Amino acid sequence: MSEPLLTFQFDEKAFLEYYWQRRPLLMKAALPSWQSPLTPEELAGLALEDDADSRMIGKSKSGWALKRGPLNTTDFQRSDDWTLLVNGVDQWVPEVAALKECLRFLPQWRFDDVMVSYAVSNGGVGPHFDRYDVFLVQGTGRRKWRLGDWCDETTPRINHEDLNLLQNFDTSQEYVLEAGDVLYVPPGLAHWGIAETPCMTYSLGFRAPAIATLLARWTDKALERIDPDLLLEDRASVVETPAPGEITHAHWNNAREAIENTLSALDDGSWLGEIVTEHGECAPPPREDAKALCLHTGARVAWHAIEGQCCVYANGEMLSVPSSAQPILERICSGDRITPAEIQSVDSEFLSFLAMSGVLVEAS
Repeated sequence: MSEPLLTFQFDEKAFLEYYWQRRPLLMKAALPSWQSPLTPEELAGLALEDDADSRMIGKSKSGWALKRGPLNTTDFQRSDDWTLLVNGVDQWVPEVAALKECLRFLPQWRFDDVMVSYAVSNGGVGPHFDRYDVFLVQGTGRRKWRLGDWCDETTPRINHEDLNLLQNFDTSQEYVLEAGDVLYVPPGLAHWGIAETPCMTYSLGFRAPAIATLLARWTDKALERIDPDLLLEDRASVVETPAPGEITHAHWNNAREAIENTLSALDDGSWLGEIVTEHGECAPPPREDAKALCLHTGARVAWHAIEGQCCVYANGEMLSVPSSAQPILERICSGDRITPAEIQSVDSEFLSFLAMSGVLVEAS
């Protein structure tokens, strides 16, 4: 029998309506029976790996200091108030990746990674704000979280070449999290975590693509498809005689509408799926005789249904398959085991596309 899915014990509908990207929410005992799958020693062992994205932040009388990984054992022999952070731990430890199950009610393509931190008493990374949504899951020990004001790019920072910390911090709310508690912090809200005891925290981050990136990709896609000889028509806007050299509001509106109409007419929707699945981890193609396959932990896969087809996006690549692929896609994105024959039954290119995109691995 498979293990039951992890879920936060809270009202998902109310969260989406009142809190998501609006205000913070403390969820006491959101994971009442969950236990930290990592020990501090195991996290420190990860930080020694060349492939791990790790860093150590310390605070002493002389100020803040940052040490980037890979770390070595002597880095842990220190007397200041320090914190160890390792990004992407979900790609290393399946039990950490399972935390993603708690947030299936949110768009899966928005999920970034699970960062795990260990802090000695009084350790923390300092006052800061993030540009993404984050769920702070307390694994062990106690950590005090102070919440402050809303911030943006104009908010003053301290003068530090490595750390992006706030110059001023006024506490508006304060919470102490114990094992199993979860704190949601929306983008732009200042927060500052300080360990009351040695503790571990699991940070589930949800990224969002930059509007500038979306706009650039959308227009690039349109430029690939547009007829370069298509010219602006302005017969509808030339109704009054302009002053010499004048661009009237009618001229401007006509040109803008022409651009908007062209972008809409040439929009195949692929730009969003490609962007949100780019930069995923690629696995080597699985063996041809593999009996069962599953999604690679670090891969990014998304899809959308349109006009009897499913557009599948895998690590930035796109393939259109019949709409009958939807149930199989849902199973793949859920991490279920699936046979090569099931994938091939949908479309002859489907299995090859997923394998060559590096999103499938042989299921154990």
